Amino acid sequence: MSFVYQCGCGKIIPFGNTSGRRWFTLRQYSIPVGNLVSNSKKIPTFAANSKVTSTMWVVLSLISAVLLGFYDIFKKQTVVNNAIIPVLFYSTMISGLIFLPFVLLSQFKPYFFEGDFMQRLFIEPLNWQQHLFIMGKTALILCSWMFSYSAMKHLPITVVGPVNQLRPAISVILLFLIFQEKLTWLQWTGVVLAIVSFYLMNRSGKLEGIHFKSNKWVYMLLGSAILVALSGVYDKFLLSYIKEPMSPIAIQAWYTIYDFLMMAVMFFLIWLPNRKKQPFEWRWGIVAMAVFVTVADVIYLTGLKQDAAVVVLIPLILYGVRLVVSFIYGIFGFKEKNIRSKLVPLLMVLAALVCLCLKA
Repeated sequence: MSFVYQCGCGKIIPFGNTSGRRWFTLRQYSIPVGNLVSNSKKIPTFAANSKVTSTMWVVLSLISAVLLGFYDIFKKQTVVNNAIIPVLFYSTMISGLIFLPFVLLSQFKPYFFEGDFMQRLFIEPLNWQQHLFIMGKTALILCSWMFSYSAMKHLPITVVGPVNQLRPAISVILLFLIFQEKLTWLQWTGVVLAIVSFYLMNRSGKLEGIHFKSNKWVYMLLGSAILVALSGVYDKFLLSYIKEPMSPIAIQAWYTIYDFLMMAVMFFLIWLPNRKKQPFEWRWGIVAMAVFVTVADVIYLTGLKQDAAVVVLIPLILYGVRLVVSFIYGIFGFKEKNIRSKLVPLLMVLAALVCLCLKA
């Protein structure tokens, strides 16, 4: 008896024994729902026709943003007076272990990804060229993290947070220069607000002895922001411009695994021989940091499948709430100073985010 999973076009993957062979049909990027059929008789199976409301995805985006805010807090706590390479090594290892089961299940047990939510976690098989593209993204992000963690170690989080959230403005400028995308007046307003907020943050930093023009950690922070923005442009290339575009979840999963492998090379070849010069202290914030950023990314990726109105709101919620959470903790948790002088640039960054995300 032959079974076919009746759910549209896509790859057909056999499963089961050869005597009663069954077939499982997948779309390229996700598993649609349908019914198993034997001859002409339909057998009910999993269904995912219910739609998650837009309000629910806004709530999930808020949860993701709060998690990212706490990710920034844990990042600050783990790198202060600590070696950066082993922090990144253990963090990426934990993140990689979270995604590894999904990669293996997608390869060997694809029928596991039934339902409206689970189908978004399916990771389609990639060819060697696609893997090379993801390795390029991984190298970009890894360099960005090295810069960002080094800056976070030496700068107040109330300075790091607003500067980090200038990334959307940098991304918009890069998209304009590289892909020649037309920018709306609202986006240009956002770019101008971002530049002015950076200038005001520079003035505020001087009160704490941080001179942006001569401080190498500020340059590292800016370098990190530019590399992350480049990664965002690179993501657009991966998702739209290559001959065989990849799903966001596949990019995220393999990027996380390659991130760990590259960090492992740095851990064993660079840090381990010099561990006495760069002492490392294990902190449970490393685990929290890895879990929070992974869960936040999964929520974000699943949210991208929603209607246009919600997709527009998601980046605004993520960037804005993340910035506010880390900024507030910097005030009450880290007891950072000169908060009043940082409030105006903070509000300008939030205004810039509104302009950049909502467009016109």
